[in-house]
Amino acid sequence: MFLKIDHIGIAVRSIASSARVYSGRIGMPFGAIETLPAEGIRVGFLGRGETRLELLEPIEENGTVARFLSKRGEGFHHLCLAVEDIEAALSALEGAGVRTVGEAPRSGAGGSRIAFLNPKDTGGVLIELSESPAQGEKIEPGQTVLVYLCEPKERFWEVLRDIAPHGITVEGIDLSSFDSWTSSAVNGDRDAHATTALFPSHRIERILLDRPSGEAESLEERFRSRVGTSLASFLDRNR
Repeated sequence: MFLKIDHIGIAVRSIASSARVYSGRIGMPFGAIETLPAEGIRVGFLGRGETRLELLEPIEENGTVARFLSKRGEGFHHLCLAVEDIEAALSALEGAGVRTVGEAPRSGAGGSRIAFLNPKDTGGVLIELSESPAQGEKIEPGQTVLVYLCEPKERFWEVLRDIAPHGITVEGIDLSSFDSWTSSAVNGDRDAHATTALFPSHRIERILLDRPSGEAESLEERFRSRVGTSLASFLDRNR
């Protein structure tokens, strides 16, 4: 039923500040940051391999993590166990008298499905169950991505150049300009230059790999069919 310890959750007031300790001083590699509005938090993962650290930063004053910090301060928040089938795990735990907290299961970071167990039934420890998406992919520098930003809301299509605790560095265009920019690239216009930008972590709502969806081709495929090369190659050639 249980596969492994997936991660250890740590409540923090600032992901960027805490990541400087875990990544800058201790040397743990930093991964993606994701905002979970339904949970009232922003999360950032550190480490690679079987078990990671998850930093939880509140984005709402009255959210559960904000209340946790107000009452207990920064520190250990929960233990996450990876499960193969979350419905089966919850059914077995219910039969054993273990209750859940909040909606179960529900959507979590990275496309996972999660549930939290009541600490009163687990020896005082808040335990999360997590079922990974069937085809999870890691987003690495050099890949073509769609970046969704908040405050204000914007969407960009670009090549991911770097991921760091303070944000991401990308090279690309505002998604609303895709068709006109691609036409400029086809015609060899000098205006077909991309923008290199740093998006701070507090503005990042989510990052998605540019992939086809059903019969709809990806933006990368549309660009390649019209321009004759990949976005990354085009950008490298036109610097």
